[in-house]
Amino acid sequence: MKYDTYTADDFLLDDQFLAYCRGNDQEAVLFWEQWQQANPPNLAAFREAERMYGILSGQQPRLDNSLQELEALIQQQPTPTAAPAPVLPMHKPVLRTGWWTVAASVAALVLAGWAGYWFWQQQYVTEVTAYNERRTITLPDGSTVALNSHSSVRYQRSSFTESARTIELTGEGFFDVTHTATHTPFTVRTNGPFDVQVLGTTFSVQNRPHQQRVVLNTGQVRVSFHDAQPAVTLQPGQLVETSASDPQPRQRTVRPTLYNAWIRNQLVFENASLIEVVWTLKEQFGIPVRLANTVSGNQTVTGVLPISDPETVLRAIAELSQLSLTKTDHGFVLSP
Repeated sequence: MKYDTYTADDFLLDDQFLAYCRGNDQEAVLFWEQWQQANPPNLAAFREAERMYGILSGQQPRLDNSLQELEALIQQQPTPTAAPAPVLPMHKPVLRTGWWTVAASVAALVLAGWAGYWFWQQQYVTEVTAYNERRTITLPDGSTVALNSHSSVRYQRSSFTESARTIELTGEGFFDVTHTATHTPFTVRTNGPFDVQVLGTTFSVQNRPHQQRVVLNTGQVRVSFHDAQPAVTLQPGQLVETSASDPQPRQRTVRPTLYNAWIRNQLVFENASLIEVVWTLKEQFGIPVRLANTVSGNQTVTGVLPISDPETVLRAIAELSQLSLTKTDHGFVLSP
């Protein structure tokens, strides 16, 4: 497939990719979700293109708008009328200040913006996992982060070990942070409702669209929220979470091993609702799973499952829930 050799710039020039990013074309969304599930060799370039699209669409004028403005400026220039050609000395240069001068200025600004953005991007390292992929990354300071399925981290290459250690997380990661002699703080930033600050500890962070969560295994972390909510300090065995349906932070005591079992290639459910299970499977495998209308999303599931192929896991979930599993052209359905 041609997309398997695309660079980030190629994706940004592809109409179908842009429709996927805008979310206004269901066929494009379905196509690119299925393409990601195939774990293509250039998935990192795809994620980088997604990030670039988000930055450019949110903070910089779109290129087509710039071109429209350029066209308007050109049309505003007076149309030259026929006139006798002036007699000029051959040695004197002729300076033309017509529409092409405006075009050159606008083009220079656009190119300068892209050049600055490209240079800025080179200072960062991005690590990405595909659906049903998990791996551990060692950071420049010796700290490690285990990435769960369909997740990514990003950090600045040059300054990570100097004045501050800051890393951006999308998805889910388990951090084992090294303490430094200079007590350099370690911060996990999310595009969700909070950031996490630590010195040396082990903890997991989940930053998914439907739910955001921090679980502390050892040490101490401080969770600061992006809104007016007061910061929360967690002790080992504590959790704080928010969700799309309930943005109010909830703090409680839990068994951390239940929440980072994916590090051991396990899915652990303890009185988890079927709605939670469906979300977990979607994030883990990238497959659409639907509950039939006659199935209650509040029904609970308890069990420990090895992470294997998606259909095997789904059949185990169906058995634990005393439901039947049906495979369709659009995914799977759990029904009575």
